[in-house]
Amino acid sequence: MKIGDFVTGYGSGYWQLIDMKPHIATEDYNSEDVHWKKGQVIGQWAVLKKCFTAKMKPRIDFSCEDSRWLKPVSDDVLVEIEKYFEEHPDYKRKFDTAEIKLPLTITNCWIDLPEEKEDEFRTALKKLPAQYTMDDFWKVAKHYKKYISKPPARYLLNLSMTHPWDIDKNANMVYSEWELIKN
Repeated sequence: MKIGDFVTGYGSGYWQLIDMKPHIATEDYNSEDVHWKKGQVIGQWAVLKKCFTAKMKPRIDFSCEDSRWLKPVSDDVLVEIEKYFEEHPDYKRKFDTAEIKLPLTITNCWIDLPEEKEDEFRTALKKLPAQYTMDDFWKVAKHYKKYISKPPARYLLNLSMTHPWDIDKNANMVYSEWELIKN
């Protein structure tokens, strides 16, 4: 597959492959069949732009997924896509010029934080730099690690990263936002 191809993937509908990024392991992994080390390239991230739902309804959306999930659309579907674009040049132009807006990648955990500690915890999190790793996070939040729990808990903490390929030189994921949600 190459940039510009129309594909199906993990998400339903028809997508155009618009970019590829290296998928680098952020931790060691060992199973019976698969082994990799942190920092090793283990595949490719595919950046996708959705053009149609599975029922060929126009819909522009964006996604990022492991390229192993991708399959080229059938010849019949490709003809249908090209015909629709030819008959609807305004939609084709809108699709071609749509600004790429990938959804955030979120890591979360449950925190059974006492309510009286909420403001203190939020103040600690505000000390995080604009870009941070989990190590940076735990340096700021080390006194709160004891409150991590299984669901349900009083709070859900979401840590967001812009792209799954945003990693530091040590292959640690780099986060850019956080959100503490009261359950």
